[in-house]
Amino acid sequence: MERIVRFGEDYHDKFDTQAFLESYFSDLSDEFHTFPLPYIHKFYQSFHSDKKLKILDIGTGPIIINSISAVPYASEIVLSDYTENNREALRQWLEKDPKAHDWTLFFKHIVVDIEGGEEKDVAVREKELRSSIKAIVPCDVTKDPLLPTEFMEEYDVLSSTLCLESACKSVDDYNAAVKRFFQLLKPGGKMFIYGLERNTKFSNWTMYKVGNEFFYNIRLSKEMITKALQNAGFINIERVASEFKTQKLFPDHDCWPVIYTAVKQLV
Repeated sequence: MERIVRFGEDYHDKFDTQAFLESYFSDLSDEFHTFPLPYIHKFYQSFHSDKKLKILDIGTGPIIINSISAVPYASEIVLSDYTENNREALRQWLEKDPKAHDWTLFFKHIVVDIEGGEEKDVAVREKELRSSIKAIVPCDVTKDPLLPTEFMEEYDVLSSTLCLESACKSVDDYNAAVKRFFQLLKPGGKMFIYGLERNTKFSNWTMYKVGNEFFYNIRLSKEMITKALQNAGFINIERVASEFKTQKLFPDHDCWPVIYTAVKQLV
């Protein structure tokens, strides 16, 4: 039987949010999703602590962990995702719904193990993150406007994790999305992207699995990503890549996680 690969609007009714959370965020064993956390902490440390930041996270999914280290530096955080189910999972955590996913283990890992805090700081950080979240809104990186009109403004920080590879079907789509990201940053604003690089020698796409469904993922090389950032106008582009030990999310086993940070040049 031919395998069906989902894309685009399929996410609304085929992406199993609960299966995704249970498979990859029940513990800390999946290095793929824990790899960026120390780098997110380091990224926010680069800001002056007395300056509070307007932060936009694009393609948040049902995951709040990528904003935990942002809290001490944030005046407000806007989370966004394409699917209502993922946004509902975020709202459940925000509103302390009993059905919400339990992120306590990740809070402890970030606040205590990565940041060097104490056990008593964990509950405080959870409370502070809830207070910092200004809104949870729809987004579509392939369209203009990317966000609801009232949120189309310039932010100090834009972050995005494992979003563009799934949302963009071609390199042209990817390039256009990166330019949309650029437009949402203030001059001097910084961007943090966590994504994937792959060997593009054999194919220009691959897939990943959630529950019983497979979803499209574009293959991007280092050269493709760097060129997209440069052409959008970003400067001070930095890259960190690492092989990870477990690759249960991707069946082709030829991808590696990569972090890019970049700056929107001052006018």
